[in-house]
Amino acid sequence: MSIELITFLYFVTLFLGLFLGLPVALGLGGTAVIFAAIYEPRSLLAIPSAFFYTPWNQVLVTVPLFLFMGSLIRFSGIAEAAYDAVYKLIGHIHGGLAMGTVVVCTIFAAITGITPPATITMGQIAYPSMMKYKYKKAIAIGSIGSGGALGALIPPSVPFIFYGLLAKVSIGGLFLGGVLPGLMLAFFYITYIGIRCKLQPHIGPAIPDDEQFSVGEKMRALLNIWPFLVLIFMVLGAIWGGIATPSEAAAFGATGALLINIIYRKLTWQVLKNALETTIKLSGMGFWILIGANIYLNIFNSLGCQELVTSMVLGMPGGETGILLMMMFIVLLLGMVMDDWAIIMLCTPLYVPILNELGVDKLWFGVLFIVNIQVAYLTPPFGFVLFWIKSVMPPDVTMGDIYRSVGPFILLQLLGLAQIFIFPQIGPWLPSLMN
Repeated sequence: MSIELITFLYFVTLFLGLFLGLPVALGLGGTAVIFAAIYEPRSLLAIPSAFFYTPWNQVLVTVPLFLFMGSLIRFSGIAEAAYDAVYKLIGHIHGGLAMGTVVVCTIFAAITGITPPATITMGQIAYPSMMKYKYKKAIAIGSIGSGGALGALIPPSVPFIFYGLLAKVSIGGLFLGGVLPGLMLAFFYITYIGIRCKLQPHIGPAIPDDEQFSVGEKMRALLNIWPFLVLIFMVLGAIWGGIATPSEAAAFGATGALLINIIYRKLTWQVLKNALETTIKLSGMGFWILIGANIYLNIFNSLGCQELVTSMVLGMPGGETGILLMMMFIVLLLGMVMDDWAIIMLCTPLYVPILNELGVDKLWFGVLFIVNIQVAYLTPPFGFVLFWIKSVMPPDVTMGDIYRSVGPFILLQLLGLAQIFIFPQIGPWLPSLMN
């Protein structure tokens, strides 16, 4: 059998297994084992190697530590405190609650490192509040979904950790690279909400005059979240300033989150149990996918498929720009049906040889990659964020409502993606200042 046909069947078998409902790790590893057993039995030696070496990579310790930090903070009441602050600070302007939702999601993203916590938490807190003040569903749901998706981009982003590990790019550099695009997208969302609610006040009414707050009340509400902001700046500052490695900063962050819960008297055995359960489940899922991806790609290389894919891609018309656009389009499609961690672990090792041949900056591409995944998160019909939103919405909110709500925000994400592609200095700018 020709190498072209083997490569084609290799991908087809994987996606067929995933569509049939196989767990991603099993789909990756199982496909590899089947093809190795048939065409290259010696490559089966990659299996014990993947199981032995993958979990011992020191970079991976950051994943459970950042997840633990985010889980503890989620149960600490930060979302409620932050939303109370923005409610009192900007609730009096049209669209203020929706804009505040994006701000809170941005803060939450800088603590959790993943997308679901902000989406689910703000869906439970912000949506009922906006409905109370007669906001339209579209602006309320859109602000929650777009803001929640920032968790994949704003550091400490777990997707960046996995990409950096596989692409051999500085984690600290990637964290810095994600700051400006993340803030840029948040600015786009806030600006859009503000302009639209100014032109159409009925879709985002201001809170009534009898609920206006004094300067003192606003300041007290703002002071309630200062420990969390300090924690964010200390953790990320330690990484960017070269004071600590990402692993050390993650340990510091987890300890800080634990202390904040103790100080605010939020730490109970149930909270600790829930935080540990969440951390173990998500970390275990990520590690198993990583092991499966390593097996899949090691055997892929042993069969000679990687060389074929690289040569075919490099021979495509359109040059470097066409190749990069194709790679981004594939990520966009995969994001509709696969988790972000799975996409990163599947695509990154396939893309890196191509990027090396093209001479493309892998840090810049990593930022572009994660922004693209964020777009895919909101894209119907199977964007993951859409279903997380649905899980916490009242029964009267249909999937059709959610699809219609995210449309303008997807366009804003695509605008941000285009900006990073056209002006490649946006991503590497902050990392370059630290060199």
